[in-house]
Amino acid sequence: MKRVVWMVALLLSVSVSVHAMSWAYAFVVLDGRVYEVTDEVVAEADLGEVVGEVETLADDMTGDYYGDASNMYPIGTEYRQVDGESVEDVLAVEDGTEWKRAKFVHEAPFDSRNHLDVIAYAAIGLGIAVFFGARLRKQR
Repeated sequence: MKRVVWMVALLLSVSVSVHAMSWAYAFVVLDGRVYEVTDEVVAEADLGEVVGEVETLADDMTGDYYGDASNMYPIGTEYRQVDGESVEDVLAVEDGTEWKRAKFVHEAPFDSRNHLDVIAYAAIGLGIAVFFGARLRKQR
């Protein structure tokens, strides 16, 4: 009986907590630049070319993100240029049936996953160089 009491006391003293982030604002990332999405609507007539889209989602538990990401918009949401504005400063983000203005806030933090393609190409190039180097040695 004493064991049961101690086991119950132990189980009650251990608590499992789950934490999720609460984002301060909706954002999108394009080419390593973070843009805060505002409530300001951009008119269809002011829209330019498509410049990108959401490719990854931010992690609500850790706050981590990489690539062209967003914390509020689903994968596939388009970004467009706003006529008369630089893409470095302003984007238009698809939000259902309208387009919202997104203003540049800061550079995205470094993440090695942003550079996986470069690392893969470098590894392939190194492999090819080693292969041909070994063949040239055998021919001599």
